[in-house]
Amino acid sequence: MFKFIVYGYILTFLVLPSETVFIGHLPDQTQGNLNPMQEQIKAVQLALEYVRHVETNQCTGGTGEILTLTFDHTPWIQYTEPAVRTANFLTKILALDGDLSQFDESIYYSMVRNNVHGDTLIYGSAIAVEPGVIPTKPKYCPYAYNNRSSSTVTAFDIAISYDYQTNTTEWYLGAKDKDRSNVTITKDVVRSLNASTKSNSYQYMYQPLATYQDGYWTRPYFDCGGGNIWMSTYSAPILSWNNGTVHFRGVATIDIELTNIDINQCDLDKNEAAKALDIFRGTHSCQPTTVCTPLNQGFRAGSYLCKCQDGYYFPNTSAVVKAFRGVDIETYFKSSNSSIPNGQFQCLKCSRGCDTCVDSTPCLYQINYAVQAFNIFIISILIVGCIIVSAVIIKYKKELVIKTASPIFLLLTCLGATLMCSSVFVMYGEVTSFTCTLQIWPFNLGFVIMYGALLLKTWRISVIFKSGGATKRINLPDKALLQRMIPLVIVFTGYLSVWTALDPPYAYTVKTSSGLKFFTCSMTWWKYALYGGEALLLLVGVYLCFTVRKAPAHFNESKFITWATYNAIILGSFILMLTQFVGLSGGPDVVYVLLMAQQQVFVTITLALIFFPKFWALYRGTLDDSTVYANHVVTITGRVKQPLPPTTSRLSESFALTTASASVQCNPEDFFLISGYQEDDNLSTTRTTKFSSKVGPLKLASLQVTDSNGGHSFSSTDT
Repeated sequence: MFKFIVYGYILTFLVLPSETVFIGHLPDQTQGNLNPMQEQIKAVQLALEYVRHVETNQCTGGTGEILTLTFDHTPWIQYTEPAVRTANFLTKILALDGDLSQFDESIYYSMVRNNVHGDTLIYGSAIAVEPGVIPTKPKYCPYAYNNRSSSTVTAFDIAISYDYQTNTTEWYLGAKDKDRSNVTITKDVVRSLNASTKSNSYQYMYQPLATYQDGYWTRPYFDCGGGNIWMSTYSAPILSWNNGTVHFRGVATIDIELTNIDINQCDLDKNEAAKALDIFRGTHSCQPTTVCTPLNQGFRAGSYLCKCQDGYYFPNTSAVVKAFRGVDIETYFKSSNSSIPNGQFQCLKCSRGCDTCVDSTPCLYQINYAVQAFNIFIISILIVGCIIVSAVIIKYKKELVIKTASPIFLLLTCLGATLMCSSVFVMYGEVTSFTCTLQIWPFNLGFVIMYGALLLKTWRISVIFKSGGATKRINLPDKALLQRMIPLVIVFTGYLSVWTALDPPYAYTVKTSSGLKFFTCSMTWWKYALYGGEALLLLVGVYLCFTVRKAPAHFNESKFITWATYNAIILGSFILMLTQFVGLSGGPDVVYVLLMAQQQVFVTITLALIFFPKFWALYRGTLDDSTVYANHVVTITGRVKQPLPPTTSRLSESFALTTASASVQCNPEDFFLISGYQEDDNLSTTRTTKFSSKVGPLKLASLQVTDSNGGHSFSSTDT
């Protein structure tokens, strides 16, 4: 009775753990002269060849078909508990009775069947004992396995047809030969009730206690005659204690089924959890343009596909499965016994700009170079026009119509226009990060030079016009304006330098409305901030133009500069929005056309407004060299007016109007010399090096200016 109480108590611990996800790691082994990785790959390749051999040939029986692999069993520790508990239970029985003869065979079969029940990786379980442990059975090995196809558990005695005690049975001999010097010896106190005396009695039991470390893992083997599958077995020793010595008395085992565990030969992803049989990782034969994808076909070599990497497509575009089979590649290797020739089992590169593709269809927008060449032609004509305008300015710089408009600033306007136009040449063809960075320099520097020159000229007119008439004389020569323009250019240059150094513009891809990609320059806060600064510059110009709105329109540029500024703000903003909302969906050709249109807004229209009136005045003034101007005065607008009689009252009126209108500092020789006027001694004055020249629409009498040094006099009319 006492024995059965102990048996029942111990049997309560024979429970199966629930299935969980297991995690392992790659083994670290070094053999021969090869490094660990090379040795690992070599061993695994041999193992895979052996797997193919065993599965395609008749097995020789038993467990002789073994893979000489070492791998990490840590993920399977949780499944070894039934074997350890069964072994320790039988060890306790041996400690009580000295053998296992008191158990009926049904008890043993119940134990092994109990160990394989449940949806776990445990495929089979066995109890194998040494001769004499069961006196009537010199060889006894009840075994149960889970027949998953029929959802049944089958149990039988392996020893009937298979001698597990031979030297080829690793799962038995491996546990038998293991060192037992560190086995734990336990002392149990068992209390029992004496039926006759009605008193309690105590008994001390000493027996070895096996732990997981005392067991033995086999290498993967093909169980021929048992489950006829690939498996790995854990054997927990059944032990006995006699005179201070631990004796091996048999094993209790569990089998981990490998047939349903996939051989994954693909590379181990850094974010992927490793598994016990990850020793096969990295042994695939996929070529560089492909990536390995496991097929999860169990313990079988070559169960993977070589799919095309991103940016490549499968050569056979009509194939249902667009990938190379791993088994085909490995068969080719084995049959040819040579390396794969170039192009074999390789994917083809997608068209440029395609992240993924299924064929060679283009993904990038095909630039129409004829359209861009036409834009270049238009911009080239514009640049040539700027050069011609500059030549005319230089040639007629002494003419009052050019002189009063400051030739140096007119030339700066042409320079800025040329720089802005040159940015179109930079953006010709396909946009790159380099061209995006380079383009911001000529366009924005040209903008600040061109519109900065116009702004400073308007500022000078505003200052002089608001100075208060004859009571105050303002001297603002071109040199003073240049000194104010240089800091403006330096500020913009510094901003562009910091932008280029820290966060330069870059080319990125966008899609047209038809789904084709093309490259365009990035729009970052650097560009928006620069646009804001340029808009502020134009708004200051609008304000200055407003302050000189009452200045005589025929004799200054404020009206035309105002129109040019309004045009730059309104049409320039419209072109910018059109580029972002329409151009990007239309493609690079549309963007390039809009870039050319932007130059027309900022350059062509502005130059026409500034220079056409001046050149028209020059044309009218030099139309006929034989024209007699004795009785007429030619103004800078080209208008011909009748001169006023040279009276003192008229002269006083002239000086009053002079101080009430905007003026620039001109030399006496800058005036038109009109023949046919009579000198008036009452109007003579001392010649000075500088003379305040009126730029208002004044009807002046002839002025007699006498040279104080030599008495030279000339008759002039201030236009």
